[in-house]
Amino acid sequence: MSYQILILLAMLTLGLAISQRRDQVPCRTVNKEALCHGLSLLQVPSVLSLDIQALYLSGNRLQSILVSPLSFYTALRHLDLSDNEISFLQPGVFQALPYLEHLNLAHNRLAAGMALNSGGLGRLPLVVSLDLSGNSLHGSLVERLLGEAPRLRTLSLAENSLTRLARHTFWGMPAMEQLDLHSNVLMDIEDGAFEALPQLTHLNLSRNSLTCISDFSLQQLQVLDLSCNSIETFQTAPESQAQFQLAWLDLRENKLLHFPDLAMFPRLIYLNVSNNLIQLPTGLPQDSEDLHAPSEGWSASLLSNPSRNASIHPLSQLLNLDLSYNEIELVPAGFLEHLTSLRFLNLSRNCLRSFEARRAGSLPCLVLLDLSHNVLEALELGTKVLGSLKTLLLQDNTLRELPPYTFAGLASLQRLNLQGNQVSPCGGQAEPGPPGCVDFSGIPTLHFLNMAGNSMETLRAGSFLHTPLTELDLSANPGLDVATGALVGLEASLEVLELQGNGLVVLRVDLPCFRRLKRLNLAENRLSHLPAWTRAVSLEVLDLRNNSFSLLPGNAMGGLETSLRRLYLQGNPLSCCGNGWLAAQLHQGRVDVDATQDLICRFGSQEEVSLSLVRPEDCEKGGLKNVNLIIILSFTLVSAIVLTTLATCCFLRRQKLSQQYKA
Repeated sequence: MSYQILILLAMLTLGLAISQRRDQVPCRTVNKEALCHGLSLLQVPSVLSLDIQALYLSGNRLQSILVSPLSFYTALRHLDLSDNEISFLQPGVFQALPYLEHLNLAHNRLAAGMALNSGGLGRLPLVVSLDLSGNSLHGSLVERLLGEAPRLRTLSLAENSLTRLARHTFWGMPAMEQLDLHSNVLMDIEDGAFEALPQLTHLNLSRNSLTCISDFSLQQLQVLDLSCNSIETFQTAPESQAQFQLAWLDLRENKLLHFPDLAMFPRLIYLNVSNNLIQLPTGLPQDSEDLHAPSEGWSASLLSNPSRNASIHPLSQLLNLDLSYNEIELVPAGFLEHLTSLRFLNLSRNCLRSFEARRAGSLPCLVLLDLSHNVLEALELGTKVLGSLKTLLLQDNTLRELPPYTFAGLASLQRLNLQGNQVSPCGGQAEPGPPGCVDFSGIPTLHFLNMAGNSMETLRAGSFLHTPLTELDLSANPGLDVATGALVGLEASLEVLELQGNGLVVLRVDLPCFRRLKRLNLAENRLSHLPAWTRAVSLEVLDLRNNSFSLLPGNAMGGLETSLRRLYLQGNPLSCCGNGWLAAQLHQGRVDVDATQDLICRFGSQEEVSLSLVRPEDCEKGGLKNVNLIIILSFTLVSAIVLTTLATCCFLRRQKLSQQYKA
């Protein structure tokens, strides 16, 4: 009897100890998920609930993964061991988890210990995603590490030290769909390395050391990232009649000299070849009927016979084309002609001197065209072209004289950026403007116009009549003369007006009439007066920095009190007295003046002080001092006059007495 009591006490003691140890484990369990990340654990906890389905152990200090205690948790489906110091995996450790589907071993030290462990990961019958990134693995270690995984769909080997992919590297993984190999040092891919992956649709080979893609034959691939390599050529397998499924191709930041041959990719919708060395040919191949015959190393498919049906053109489904940061001097006629679905075209930062789209119906779906940062001198846009274009970026070119109605024919244009050119707007019908000016009136869809830094001398009356602009930037045009009525017609639409850095002395714009204006920038001019806002408006931000304002009288600023949220005044010779409205804004906090910067003012010719420290009595004392000074000066002046008069009378009286004495 006593023996049975002792056994019972021992069992109770053991149960109590286990219960206490469970209470001491810092992991949290929520919905059968054990959250143990970032706890500096040295080993896998052994006292978690046995029915957990997910175990998160990332960010700890684990070095070895052993069968025990991991095998306790046979229901595990998701195991995250990333960001530890793991260098040893006990053979069979993952086979003890029969339902495991997701395994993350990223950013460990597997390369340090795999040479001692020839077993690798073993067979993973149900695993669908495996992350081995950031482990400094090289080719032979990867081959020993990877085992049979018949259901594996996603594999990441990114950020390792792979230099070569062998033909048998991925055998045993027939269901793989996504393979990530970015940020290795791959220089060679053996023929047939991907033949064992018939379901592969996404392949990331970016940030490696590949120099050439030849005999490309992955018909089922849909997304291919080859960016940030050293690729000079991209070619498909010769005489291939396969139907390629590729829809997304990234070749940016390589060393391509010519536009790649893409005749075999009719489903391509995204193409990025920016940051290369591409130059387009200056002429079309003559009498070319063969879509696959290359001309000067680039895809003749883009220069095919114009009489061909556009719907069968190889790139007729392309939506996004990025050619920025290349060495393109000219876009040949016909290069863009068959891109009938194209919506986004980026040709910025090339060497373009001219651009033309004169054929009716050209680029009918294009929404954004970026031609910025070139050396454009000519821009020719025909009628009924670019019918869907909403954004046209032309900043930082050398455009000077353009046909007057260059932009009037763009039926959908909403945003136009001409910053950093030398374009001059024409005026209204009464003031047509000089030769070479551009007409910006009567464009009913245009809402945003940037003409900053265009060396404009005069903004004529009616320049934007019947164009409902909401944002207009005319900054950085030193010496600009804004004529009366220059902004007429914008009173009901304009919300943002930028006039910074124009050297304006007088502002001939009736600002209070712009009832929707929310942001006004008048910084870096020479203004000293503003029109009076006597009724409520919508202005929220007013920038008056670096002007000549000394006073902002309340009778001129009163209409802004309900809407104004931010006021910038630094760099003005503000007077400490007479700025009651401004002082009230500072003390009451209704308006954020200069975004918490200390605003400086002056008492006459005295030293500068902070406006926020000025009290009304300071100005009153200053006024009394001035009155006293005037009284003293007046008394002194009157006294001087009286004394001078008396002295004169005495002198005349003495002179008269002297004459009588002589007589």
